[in-house]
Amino acid sequence: MSESRPRPQFGEYATPEEQRASIKEPFDHQRAEELGVAPVVPAGQQQVPPAQPTLREQTRASAPESPAAPVLPNGRRPVTGDRLATSLLLGLGLVSIIVIMPNLLDLPGLIRPALVQFGVSGYSSDALASAMGILALGLQIALWIGAVVLSSRSLRAGKLTFWIPIVAGVVANIVVVVCIAIAMGADPAFMEYVRSQQP
Repeated sequence: MSESRPRPQFGEYATPEEQRASIKEPFDHQRAEELGVAPVVPAGQQQVPPAQPTLREQTRASAPESPAAPVLPNGRRPVTGDRLATSLLLGLGLVSIIVIMPNLLDLPGLIRPALVQFGVSGYSSDALASAMGILALGLQIALWIGAVVLSSRSLRAGKLTFWIPIVAGVVANIVVVVCIAIAMGADPAFMEYVRSQQP
């Protein structure tokens, strides 16, 4: 009487072709766990356990970022000196506006003594000089506010910013000089003095 072979559970009686076909299919880990079988991985495909991080890598990973140099959304780090220089230049611009404000609000009172030193008397364009003084002050304030807005956006973007208050300051000074020149050039007494100085 011949013994009947036990029913195969894991393909032990499979032909080499059937074994190759089975190997090509993905291994069902859940089914193997239910049967209590550990998967057999070919020698060339064995998984190597991940390397443990070194002490230096662990320290670097656990160390918090420096609060003085946060990483911005674009991946850049803001330059501390740039932030300080921008703040100082904006503060200097504000002080300059405050100092020059009384003179621009009374531009005829500023122009008249200056012309007297050149020997020009009888300045008569007070209305124009007052308007030019107010215009120059308004433009200076607008330029300073624009510099503050652009600087804050540029700092948030992590870009160099110190040049923005410098450019705004140069433009503001040019505006003041042009307004004073217009106020002086419109006066007949001053223009007569200029003509008298020409050879």
